[in-house]
Amino acid sequence: MPLLKPISGHGSCVPVQRYLEKDGRALARDFLNFSEVPDADLAEEPKVGGRFEWAKAMDAFRTECGNDAPWKGRRARTFKHFVLSPSPEDGVSLKELRELSLAWAMRFFPEHHVAIVYHDDNEGRIPHAHIVVNNTNVVTGRRMHTDDPLELNRALQEMAAKRGLNALSNEKPKPRTGFQRLSSNGTGAQARPRTLQETYRGRAERRAEENGGYSWVADIRSRVSVAKSLARSEREFRRILGMMGVDMEDNSPHARRRDWIFSLSDAPARRISGERLGASYGKAALERRLVGARVEHLPDASSRELLRLAKKAVELKDLGELDSLSRALETCSRWGIASVDGIDKAIAAQRRRLGNGVPATRERAILENLEALERARAFLTKSKALPLHDTSRQVARGDGKGGWKSDPITSSQSLSTQEREFDARGGRQR
Repeated sequence: MPLLKPISGHGSCVPVQRYLEKDGRALARDFLNFSEVPDADLAEEPKVGGRFEWAKAMDAFRTECGNDAPWKGRRARTFKHFVLSPSPEDGVSLKELRELSLAWAMRFFPEHHVAIVYHDDNEGRIPHAHIVVNNTNVVTGRRMHTDDPLELNRALQEMAAKRGLNALSNEKPKPRTGFQRLSSNGTGAQARPRTLQETYRGRAERRAEENGGYSWVADIRSRVSVAKSLARSEREFRRILGMMGVDMEDNSPHARRRDWIFSLSDAPARRISGERLGASYGKAALERRLVGARVEHLPDASSRELLRLAKKAVELKDLGELDSLSRALETCSRWGIASVDGIDKAIAAQRRRLGNGVPATRERAILENLEALERARAFLTKSKALPLHDTSRQVARGDGKGGWKSDPITSSQSLSTQEREFDARGGRQR
């Protein structure tokens, strides 16, 4: 079985490169997302015209994006260093190790600077990989965030098994005795989500979409999507949902996973759990988003205008407009975009990546990114909901106190007045 050892790095990457490459100990090197080198070719090490100072390139880009700064009084995690060691029993060749290491790195860090250095300086001369990942996304400029660190190793075991290598099973053994079954009831880890797709569309919804018909599931998803893109706390999330005619409540305490149930206020029988809309709509994912790390937000005026457009689309039952708005907001949220200039910069960055030449698998993802960005630009420019230049500020979400400087509905109404109105409209604030 392959072993994966993660090491958090603080400070410059230069000492790491010096250690990994001193005395000619590196068997080979592979690089991802550096403009100075082409994508790795397993036939030979990429030619970089002399010694390639990949550590300095990582440091310079990270500093340029401001991701060296401490966070909440703690030193910044500037890079991650993973040691991937195959099982001695597998007799993995250097070429096989490079293929596995690159596939794993591209799966989890497709938009980060990655340097992989291979050694065989252990007992038995077994090749292993040192994978160094910079903390900054080369496309968005945002810091690295890993939602589920355990998934890094689980995926490696699955990838190793598919390649015929020894691997640990990710399946929890089933209880065989009555006592084991009794002791496992209600005390084990939470069940896995129904789907790992960020957005899940069932057969009925796809059929309605193909026929141009109405899907209440798609309607709810679009409204929830707008709310999660505009809200900066769970309280705001609930309030915006209420404004858009969506009720939210906890699911049954006996359910296999804790989740939220969303329903249309004027049709309460039409209700669906968050995770049935997709993994990013479940309670766990939404809570991480609403109380997570510091992120960039839209300007106040843009937030109010976008919410006004969403409410108008709901009132007119214009599902197409609502869907376009929700998709545009998701794109802005993913890329940290707060202006038309920001969209243009993201589009330019994707086009540069295409111009540098990328494998077919990555080209498809880049083209999808371009399509989403251009679609968002067209919609938001037409609606004039974003400023031309970035005037947004950064707000910390972690304390749950984030909010618009002025209210998203009207700047003249006080918060307490609005809350009384919400309660009067049916007590949607639970």
